[in-house]
Amino acid sequence: MADRKLLEEARRILADLTPLPFDCGTLCGHKCCTDTSSDPDTELGVYLIPGELPLFDGTEDWIKWAFHSTADYDFAPAWQHHGQVPFMVCHKLCSREKRPFECRTYPLQPFLPADGRLQMRYAPWAEGFCPLTQRYKVEELQPAFVDAARRAWSVLMQDPEMLDHIKWLTEQFRAWDELPHTDCEDDQVEG
Repeated sequence: MADRKLLEEARRILADLTPLPFDCGTLCGHKCCTDTSSDPDTELGVYLIPGELPLFDGTEDWIKWAFHSTADYDFAPAWQHHGQVPFMVCHKLCSREKRPFECRTYPLQPFLPADGRLQMRYAPWAEGFCPLTQRYKVEELQPAFVDAARRAWSVLMQDPEMLDHIKWLTEQFRAWDELPHTDCEDDQVEG
């Protein structure tokens, strides 16, 4: 489980920042904030990082929960001992202060190259879904947001389980980069 103090600090860093100076959800009808799928196999959502579930008290009327088995889904090796990872599906706009950590950095994810200098990249799974990935390079997003995302992930890297998660995400990026249709090299910002 991620260190609670580190998690709170990382969430605080991103509390009021957004990728653009306006609500980027107006570009897509808040696709990443509300699931409109009626098929439970294709529901859009976000995994909570270990230690984040207690931040939700069960009274949130905008969440539908699922718990995905670490035996059936692909997660960082350090997460395997959890057995299940909470998967949150929002069916209407949330309370912004309750947003999960990975929603706060979306559509950016951490990438840790060999030199150890954390970078923020567009999450490969956001391509074709989030309009920011098609309209803006990472360096065209609000610099304060990109910097805060990098700082927040850097805080979480102090926790061994989260460092393992970041390394696992980096391997996902590398696998994605090897696909012929991907060119993520232009969409990164170093820290």
